[in-house]
Amino acid sequence: MTNEELREIARLGGKEGGREGAREVLRALGVDIEHPLEAQKDMHFLRDFRKGTYSVKVKFINTTIGAFALAGLYKLFSGVMWEP
Repeated sequence: MTNEELREIARLGGKEGGREGAREVLRALGVDIEHPLEAQKDMHFLRDFRKGTYSVKVKFINTTIGAFALAGLYKLFSGVMWEP
C-alpha cells in the first residue's frame, strides 16, 4: 500500500468516526437525527420563543420604569398648588 492509499483510508475512517460521534451527541441532546427538517423547525421555534420572551421582558421593564416615573412626578406635582 502506498502512502496516498493509507492517507485516504485514514481520511475516510476519521470522517466516518466524526459522523458517528456527531450522531451520538445529537441523540444525547434529544435531536431527532432521522428527521432533520423537524429538528430545524424545533430550533426555529426555540429561537422565536427566546426572542419573544426577551421582547416581553424588555416591555415589562420599560412599563414598570415608566409607572414609577409617573408616580414620582405625580407625587412631586401633587404638593404644588395650581392657581389659575
